[in-house]
Amino acid sequence: MEAYIAIMSRTLSIAEKLTRNAEKLQQAYAGLAKSLGAGDAVGRERAQAGIAELNAEYESLAEQLRFAELEAREIAAPRGRKPAKPLRELALDALDDLGVPASPALIADLTAALTGIRPSPSRFASLRRDEENAARRNIAARPAWIVPAINAAELTAIPRLLSSSAWNLERRIIGSRSMRTDHLRIAESLARRLKQLREAGAPEAKNVERLLFPIARAIPGATETGQPIDTDRLTEAARAELSVLEDADRTERGEACARFTTASQQVRLWGRPVLIDTAAASRAIK
Repeated sequence: MEAYIAIMSRTLSIAEKLTRNAEKLQQAYAGLAKSLGAGDAVGRERAQAGIAELNAEYESLAEQLRFAELEAREIAAPRGRKPAKPLRELALDALDDLGVPASPALIADLTAALTGIRPSPSRFASLRRDEENAARRNIAARPAWIVPAINAAELTAIPRLLSSSAWNLERRIIGSRSMRTDHLRIAESLARRLKQLREAGAPEAKNVERLLFPIARAIPGATETGQPIDTDRLTEAARAELSVLEDADRTERGEACARFTTASQQVRLWGRPVLIDTAAASRAIK
């Protein structure tokens, strides 16, 4: 009971800080509007810098509040009565954290790191089929569906990589450089989440760091042997490599998107049907 009271007290304290942050943001935006109206370039830049700083503070406080509330629920609810999220919701949560198409194994690992529950990666194959069948019956039934990534060359599905239908098409396409650029973006996303968890003092930080280690080691200059992950160093290294690859990758994705111009919504979500060369298949089995 004492632990619950302490956590609730911390939650209220964080909420008060968020309230003050929101008030300061309103004042900063009012100052920005005034500077814009007066043509005051110095005042505008000062207001923009203040807004950026307050937004960063807001993200940190919001993350702290989320974990304080989660900790309170953990104490208040007996383990056997905790509501479990459906697999599709866990997958969508993980995909939103990663920000790019991901394998079922990575989705399962991130879910385990953040929730303590690791769904079997083999379950995602049937989930993806169920999602497609349900969407064919009523595409508007859900705000987001679990859909496959799309191959930029053939415009067909890549079943081993999952994405969210809420994302724009370009984000769901995988080109010749996309596996690497997406690896770098995943590193950035997890580094940002790890930094937030550390600032919030959340126990999940250790789990996310363990998950991030092999991803970070594959990026030159991102880690130092025997040292904990430096999230700023990792982010800088990932962005440096992204700056070399990103333009060409974006161009290839954009060109693939343009080929979907007249495609139906189902095709834009699940890709073109795979066409079988019956003559070649016949020769192969003779």
